[in-house]
Amino acid sequence: MMPSLFIAHGAPLLAIEDNSYTQALNHLPNLLPRRPRAILMFSAHWESFTQEVGVMETFPTIHDFGGFPQALYEIQYPAKGDREIAEETVALLQAAGVPVSLNQSRGLDHGHWVVLKKVYPDADVPVVSLSVNPNLTIEQQYAIGKALSPLRAKDVLIIGSGSTIHNFSYLDMRETSNGAFEWSLQFEEWLKHTLTDWNVTDLAQYRTLAPHAEKAVPAYGSEHFVPLVYAMGAADDERIANRLHMSFRYGSLSHTIWQFGQAK
Repeated sequence: MMPSLFIAHGAPLLAIEDNSYTQALNHLPNLLPRRPRAILMFSAHWESFTQEVGVMETFPTIHDFGGFPQALYEIQYPAKGDREIAEETVALLQAAGVPVSLNQSRGLDHGHWVVLKKVYPDADVPVVSLSVNPNLTIEQQYAIGKALSPLRAKDVLIIGSGSTIHNFSYLDMRETSNGAFEWSLQFEEWLKHTLTDWNVTDLAQYRTLAPHAEKAVPAYGSEHFVPLVYAMGAADDERIANRLHMSFRYGSLSHTIWQFGQAK
């Protein structure tokens, strides 16, 4: 059984950096029970009102950012798709009553490939990409992840890629030494207790219960937070959560890795 994972994709610079976080990403394959047959991956940078499931023979690499070093724009991550898993994903969502469509034209954005480049640098594990819908409730997002749980028994690794804290208004671009604002730490610790207790009820009310939620997840943009919920829902059958890594950049941009379910 594969666990499901939430992985912060941070700034695109992670793709060309070597630090404690990228080293943790490099190490992730060693924590899995075996090599995945495919990776099913929600990216915060693909928003859609209807759930979309992406499949292509080979995904093009989308460089959806500006103002970064040229080396980032030269990176290609030519992952193959897996049509069988993509179609099974659609079928599972339809059975759960989730409106869904198959997308056969969209490439992998940096929410996908920055993470994947560190975890499987040779692009040799097939990928099925998924959109996110921040307009759904936490319960609805959780239910989408739960619907996909059977794929874990088929050696499919389900990943949510986003950031538990993501607010450009509170970034200190001078802070690059892993220092963190106190409010960032308080939010992450509340989240740690809530997830490890598997308290979906409190998670659904994080905006009123979590300290500094208005800073961590701005009301105008929760798209980076919701991949966490999809990944958590995918392990509803086990309800085990473990934070594997936490570090920070720019004072508040959190680099967290969460494992849901056991690797076995």
